[in-house]
Amino acid sequence: MKTNRRDFIKSMSALGILGVTYPLLSSCVNQNGREYLNEKITKIELFRYDINIPRYFSWGTWHNRQHLFIKISSGDFYGWTETPASKNNPDFKPTAWVDYLKQFKGLTLGEAQKLLASEQVLGSKRSLKMLESLDMGLLDVSGRLQNKSSVELLGLTGTNPVPGLYCILDKDEKKVREEAEKSIEQNLAHHMKFKMYGDENVDMKLLKTIRDVLGDDAVVISDVNKGYKKWKSLDELKGILDRFKANGLNAIEDPAHLNTQQWIELQEMVGDLTLIPDAPMRPAWKGINIMQKGMGRIYNLHPSTMGGLTHTAKLAHKVQDIGAKVMIGDDSLVGPACSAWQQIAIGVGATWVEAIEKKEDSKTYLDCLQSSATKKESNGYYSFKSAPGFGLEIDTNRLKKVSELYIEV
Repeated sequence: MKTNRRDFIKSMSALGILGVTYPLLSSCVNQNGREYLNEKITKIELFRYDINIPRYFSWGTWHNRQHLFIKISSGDFYGWTETPASKNNPDFKPTAWVDYLKQFKGLTLGEAQKLLASEQVLGSKRSLKMLESLDMGLLDVSGRLQNKSSVELLGLTGTNPVPGLYCILDKDEKKVREEAEKSIEQNLAHHMKFKMYGDENVDMKLLKTIRDVLGDDAVVISDVNKGYKKWKSLDELKGILDRFKANGLNAIEDPAHLNTQQWIELQEMVGDLTLIPDAPMRPAWKGINIMQKGMGRIYNLHPSTMGGLTHTAKLAHKVQDIGAKVMIGDDSLVGPACSAWQQIAIGVGATWVEAIEKKEDSKTYLDCLQSSATKKESNGYYSFKSAPGFGLEIDTNRLKKVSELYIEV
């Protein structure tokens, strides 16, 4: 009986013969292990998923946003990915995305990986979102072809559930209180993140509101997006952070624009308030060279800014090598990328994962979701059951119907 190449791959995977890892695929000399690299990308589909719920930041407001869910197929096998493609642009057409993705259609997976890797370098002019999103999709389909989980292909071995991080993006005290109360209803009140706005009076009121709702036991962190700008010395910036610490803040992301030495000095000055470098880590291949021990106690690996998941895994290992911890951030993701990043968070043993499905924003997507490798447990932690690729099964026909736009490249 004749066996086609795809059936051969599946049978070899079942026997456990395919032991290669994604970062080393091109250099692997085992012919059987490389067989799936000859599989061609046969279909690429884009689904525009719109969210019309406002989100408020120190630098402006998202009144609406347009995400792309992308399905990359190789015959009967496929991979899912997601990217936030546009904001405040309800007429958005993904022309640039179609132009970028069309060059991959018809390539073998090996060729696609080489083309992608050629742009994942220092000085690359390509959008980090494009590089990272394609990396996720290729990693998903590669895992399914090999019958291996994508986190295994990344060399990540963690298995313990990771707490979900509830995030509040609003400066209205009443709405912040309401969101904090929602976190309790959703069993996510143990870890809370809120946006600061670079105004100490405003930010302190928000912190006190959250502590009033959640009490003293919750881990509360903030993200200022380098919003504190008027300080003239580290002592002055320390004074601001000390006041937040005294009122219950546990950790803070990117409090100000800081060079590497300032990060290290400030962490020493603020004692048990944890600093979280975020901007210095972007993209991952640059962050590996910039990060140093002592810049903070937790380092944020932020979706849509890493540029690639293989590089993200390497960066996470380096953070752990210097005795620090990793957190997985978010880019207000709502769909397939949430589960992928949750699996990465579990794989690297992250302190928490911010990239979680949102009750309102993700509702329509979740109605299309048939099964997932990750699960939100009753205690608000996210667990992972190994599955090929990233393990998502989505009702494509239903997703087409609820999408604002569908394009086959």
